[in-house]
Amino acid sequence: MPVSNQSPHIPDDPEYHLPKDHWPLPELSNVQTQTGHPAATTFVDVQQSAEFQKLRTSFRSFAFPTVAAVLVWYFLYVLLSIFAKGFMAQSAFGNLTLGMVIGLLQFPTTWFATWLYVRRADNVLDPMAAALRERIEAEVTK
Repeated sequence: MPVSNQSPHIPDDPEYHLPKDHWPLPELSNVQTQTGHPAATTFVDVQQSAEFQKLRTSFRSFAFPTVAAVLVWYFLYVLLSIFAKGFMAQSAFGNLTLGMVIGLLQFPTTWFATWLYVRRADNVLDPMAAALRERIEAEVTK
């Protein structure tokens, strides 16, 4: 499909004046590949397989408790801010209060939980998912 340098709608559109190689989004590829698709029953078979169930269990056993812990930690901060104003107003370091320290700790807590998830996904979940994907793609080549 050729790339046009003319706006299909409004000639005053700023994108109308872009160079040809910037119009508006370059095509990723003009080569179309023919690939088959697995049968619908393949997906059902994979979903019911022990490997898929293990992948789901592994994901859920990590993700749900981690999300729950982060949310409990966050809501504890919110509830302390509402109901324990005296505690949150106590000085921790100089002019820095406990409320500010706990609030600032929300950032590394979230980053840590994200790092744990990415590490788990890279080492456990992604290899299991790749094996399932290869199984599905093998169905196409048959």
